[in-house]
Amino acid sequence: QLDCTFIMKFVSALIIASAVAIGHCVPIDTATPTPEQIKELTGAALLYLQSALPKTNTAPLPDLKNERLRIPEIDTDVTVTGKNGMAYGINQVLFDQYEFDASTSATKFRLTALNFTRVYDYEMEGKIFGHKVSGKGVMGMDIIGEGYVVSDLRFEEIDGSLQISSLELSLEYGSVAVNIEGLNVEGITVQQLEKLTEEYLQNFFNEAKEEQSKMIASLMKSEFNKSFSGYSTEQVIQWVREHSNGSMKTDFIQNFITKFSKEL
Repeated sequence: QLDCTFIMKFVSALIIASAVAIGHCVPIDTATPTPEQIKELTGAALLYLQSALPKTNTAPLPDLKNERLRIPEIDTDVTVTGKNGMAYGINQVLFDQYEFDASTSATKFRLTALNFTRVYDYEMEGKIFGHKVSGKGVMGMDIIGEGYVVSDLRFEEIDGSLQISSLELSLEYGSVAVNIEGLNVEGITVQQLEKLTEEYLQNFFNEAKEEQSKMIASLMKSEFNKSFSGYSTEQVIQWVREHSNGSMKTDFIQNFITKFSKEL
């Protein structure tokens, strides 16, 4: 399971901010904003994104109490306890590849977490990849280049409500590095176990990428349209202005994160 809570906040922020780029200066019954207007509004969207980022680079993680991980297809059945967990790199986010197609009013951008790290003090016992394991120490995982490419993002105003009419999303997952200290492994070295784990996570992502991408895009579209039903373009713009202060505790964001977490 990939921990995407923070990056989902950023994607949600960009989608809301992109609404500004479609409707801020031009009434819905006139032409598409000019490239100059889009450039100006993109700057405003980036300021909104910056305000949505966590103020610190770290955050505590919930404890794991005798969590059982059972994956029969890779002969894994292990019980893990984790405490003193910390996440690092939660506000190191790159926004790039921004494009606006004036002929279709479609927006595209990429959002990437540069280096997201999770560290736990752990105790573990069971078997992983068929090898008996036991021990305690420090366990960490670095995910480099995890993110999303959002494309064909288009808005329309229907009966006075600003809605997402089109949205495509593709998950990106650069690489993962696993480090486990203090673990006893039968049959192979700890380094070999780390490598097997990294390969499994990479393959798992590749196999689930298409389905997960569609699921996330569908959730984002439905949550946005549900939450802003009845809100005109100008009212959504006002909402963006009022929430460009670092506070992301809104119904739209929280509902989306909750549903996304349940799906994973």
